[in-house]
Amino acid sequence: MRYLIFAAFIVISILYYISGRDRILRRTNGLKDRKEIAEKKVSVIIPARNEEENLKKLLPLVCSQQFPAHEIIVVDDNSTDKTSEIATSFEEVKLVKLKEDPPDGWVGKSWALWNGFLNSSGDYLLFLDADVEPSDKLIEYLSVQRAYHGGLISVWPYQRLEKFYEHLTLPFNLLVIYASNTLGFPGKIARGSFGPVVFTSREDYEKTGGHSTIRDGILEDIKLAKLYAKHGIKVTNFLGDGLVQFRMYPNGIKQLLEGFSKNMSSGAITGGTFAFLLALIWMAGIYTSIQNITSIFLETNNILDVLIKTANYLIVALFIRLLSKDTGQYRIYDALFYPIHYIFFLIVFFYSLYLTLLKKQVYWRGRKLKV
Repeated sequence: MRYLIFAAFIVISILYYISGRDRILRRTNGLKDRKEIAEKKVSVIIPARNEEENLKKLLPLVCSQQFPAHEIIVVDDNSTDKTSEIATSFEEVKLVKLKEDPPDGWVGKSWALWNGFLNSSGDYLLFLDADVEPSDKLIEYLSVQRAYHGGLISVWPYQRLEKFYEHLTLPFNLLVIYASNTLGFPGKIARGSFGPVVFTSREDYEKTGGHSTIRDGILEDIKLAKLYAKHGIKVTNFLGDGLVQFRMYPNGIKQLLEGFSKNMSSGAITGGTFAFLLALIWMAGIYTSIQNITSIFLETNNILDVLIKTANYLIVALFIRLLSKDTGQYRIYDALFYPIHYIFFLIVFFYSLYLTLLKKQVYWRGRKLKV
């Protein structure tokens, strides 16, 4: 059985890798005639709750796009820091200030994005999380891909890592990208989108009702993609290596725990049953490998067993390296010492189950969210 799981792990890893290589935004082909695209008005909408430090980095980058935005809207979601002051220090920025908590039935981010939309006038809407760091070509590439593919375009930013604990995001990152059926595998229809960067036409957003239709969804990016699919609108997702990056949880391991526990168990099967089963088999291959390498030190093994188990471990490390190198600043040592990352993953997963199944609530940005 172990060898069967290992063989399945290799096959699934290869398919994950192929699906990812085809969806790196900076490697996609552009269109020759961009005049029509350049004439479209793009409204950039940034939800911001206590984001003064992130806005200091983000707003200059948005203001210096090669395809200039029609308008830049920052929605201050009841912040207690200097978010509003930073936003208004840029003359190009329009501030929408929310002074009260979201109405009953609304999740904070969806409420902020909806209010940004209501105050916008562009032909296209670009929803950006405040912690992303776009290159000056992001709007151009998104506009080109929207003209080519139609529908909704989303991008998962490249992970920028500065502190040791941030490397622990590796297994979460790989599952978000490869195991959720967002890159067109195993199904051709994407079952989700990537919330940090979402690009859509105003027409499509109004047709679906946008975030007002999914107002109570904690995983608003996944629900938005399913909403578009329900209306027959295509969803195409990309990886942002070279065009947009972010530090997912820069404020410490507590923030990382809150963020992933908010999303993990609720999003475990959002990619569909088949995608979930493939991810389960893939994860089983990793944990079987960890068990094998541990048994070398805890059990009596002959030379052949040691060689086979070591080879198994190194092959798993190789695939983790191949899958992770285009998704963030993960190093070779992250792949070699992957048991540390995946044991931490299990801890967070069970903590997430405790919050969602027993306490029926999670915490994010100082708010309790019912699940």
